Amino acid sequence: MKKFLLALGAAVMILAVSCKDDKNKNDNEKPEVPEAPTEVQSQEYIEARINDIYTDALGSGEDVDKKYCTPEFLELQDKVYNKENQTGYLYIDHDHWLMAQDAHNPSFLFEKAEDINAHTAVAYVKVKAFDDQENYDRVKLILKYNGEDWMVDDIEEEFEGVFYSQRKIYEEALAEK
Repeated sequence: MKKFLLALGAAVMILAVSCKDDKNKNDNEKPEVPEAPTEVQSQEYIEARINDIYTDALGSGEDVDKKYCTPEFLELQDKVYNKENQTGYLYIDHDHWLMAQDAHNPSFLFEKAEDINAHTAVAYVKVKAFDDQENYDRVKLILKYNGEDWMVDDIEEEFEGVFYSQRKIYEEALAEK
């Protein structure tokens, strides 16, 4: 009986150590990134989402960034705004939804979505800040699925055929001394 109790005690100790090691392994793993359901991984769904975002961005007085941008993008943006307040230097001096400082009867057209998968997608939008503007400006939105819907994780504006990432501008601004 004594041998049985010793063997049982040893087995419990081995099991406890094993469970602790598994717990530590799980603590070090990255959190699971939510996957977009198949029904939201479509050109039509993303077009509707972008139309909602831009209709809100052009028409509401609400803080559209907080409503539609990822927390990571907002955190970078807030850090840059704080740096701007401290230094007086402007890193972004226009509305990133319209690529302009001011607007008069702004408009937008959804162009396309591409590279759609369970976690990310890319959408292209054409925007006019002014109703008499001859050509549209092209904007590229990097989207992430957050478990509820697509959120904007970066806004890139096209200038002379090259896209410039707002996220990269923020990161470079924060890296400056």
